[in-house]
Amino acid sequence: MKRMCLLGIGLSIFGILGWALTVTVGLKGEPNSLDPHKVLGRQSEAFLANIFDGLTSRDEAGNLLPGLAISWENLDAYTWRFHLRQGVKFHNGEDFTAYSVKFTIERALNPAAKATIWSQLGPIKEVVIIDEYTVDIITSVPDILMPKRFGDLFGAMLPPKYTQEAGDEFGLKPVGTGPFKLVEWIKNERIVLEANKEYWKGAPAVDRIIVRLISEDASRIAALLSGEVQLIDGVPPVMRDVIKKMPGLDVLSVLTSRVFYIALDPNTPPLNDIRVRQALNYAIDRKAIIDRLYLGEAVPAATIVARQAWGFDPMVEPYPYDPDKAKELLAAAGYPNGFEIEFDYFTGSIADHYSPALAVIGYLTNIGIKVKANLYDFGVFTQKRSANQAAPMYIYSLGDVFLEPYWLVEWLMAGDMSRRYNNPQARALVDQIKATFDPQARLPLYSELQRIMKEDAQHIFLFQVGALWGINKNEITYIPRPDDVIWLYSIKPATGK
Repeated sequence: MKRMCLLGIGLSIFGILGWALTVTVGLKGEPNSLDPHKVLGRQSEAFLANIFDGLTSRDEAGNLLPGLAISWENLDAYTWRFHLRQGVKFHNGEDFTAYSVKFTIERALNPAAKATIWSQLGPIKEVVIIDEYTVDIITSVPDILMPKRFGDLFGAMLPPKYTQEAGDEFGLKPVGTGPFKLVEWIKNERIVLEANKEYWKGAPAVDRIIVRLISEDASRIAALLSGEVQLIDGVPPVMRDVIKKMPGLDVLSVLTSRVFYIALDPNTPPLNDIRVRQALNYAIDRKAIIDRLYLGEAVPAATIVARQAWGFDPMVEPYPYDPDKAKELLAAAGYPNGFEIEFDYFTGSIADHYSPALAVIGYLTNIGIKVKANLYDFGVFTQKRSANQAAPMYIYSLGDVFLEPYWLVEWLMAGDMSRRYNNPQARALVDQIKATFDPQARLPLYSELQRIMKEDAQHIFLFQVGALWGINKNEITYIPRPDDVIWLYSIKPATGK
């Protein structure tokens, strides 16, 4: 690393304020809160793993690993027992014990707390402390997801004494057991993290990380090019090759679990006709969109099930691009000249939904569909969708943070918030999967679920996208993760630094 600090940019600091190594990271968004039970949106959730630990964790390939729990087992269909790691302390010195787990879960599930993640914790009925380092989590219905629910995104463990003392200030002054401690947070400007030298996985390789909020793509890229930051997220595909050609810079790519899709309302004519829905699927050239908008940094999707997820079946293939077949199906359904339909899309979310929406509208127009397109800011669209008032067609995307996809299908079938997927066979399969604790036994069930989802075509599943990070490879190394977690612990000095 550089051994000097340039005033105003401060990439690396040696011997300043006692820090041996400082890295500056430019992110397109910052958390709304650092209280794991008050976070809103994936940008907030993705950052928490730097300060907190869950009972479980994942490696850079997405494999489930022990975290604050060293092992777990289901004693019966309703009881999960977690054996906890001993000797772990929170940043303020409090011990991590079974009481920490009980306190954290009960806080999240307390209606008075209005926790934003309560639904992610599943049907938990009770938390029972067996001894200081053993805890049972009892559910009201079978829940195969329990170990995954308590991972990096939603399983952050809290220190009971400090959390109660801090009250509403906890989100500004958080304390966890994670690899970094919060030093400073100036909203809309920077977050400063200090290495937790006593971290149970081993001290981070860097002593301090300065996270700068740089929301505009051009400004974030400029900061990387000028040396103001060493790592940035959200590199637009169109800038990938530009950055890679710059001396000392590179672009890291990881296929995330986020799948883009167009939701179709099967209760609204003519979308209530399966031939029409299948026609819309045949009308979209997924590969052309991927090549043009993402420069190949995405893969076509047949369903909501991501390639990394348990149960993904490559034999269930995406609809091929066949506009003639699309027109044939429309004619058979009684719409030889197409029809009119409303379509909602938006700007301002964590991912670009505007550009793929325009591409989809273009392909639909090519087969005679007259699209009335409604463009919204994401916040406005969210309000409309939450009120169950989204148009019969709208674009959206979901990431499978658990890599166990039944919950995404269940989410699509919820019936509220304009989630309209309705297939009795799919619902029965989801219920069966939820109660099947043997992972191998779930595989044929998932294959059948994917076949049904593709054939009934209540969505136009588009593609699974990659995430691009810009990096100063002469200064640091970094390994991006497919589950959206911004895992700064993986930052290390480049070889020879």
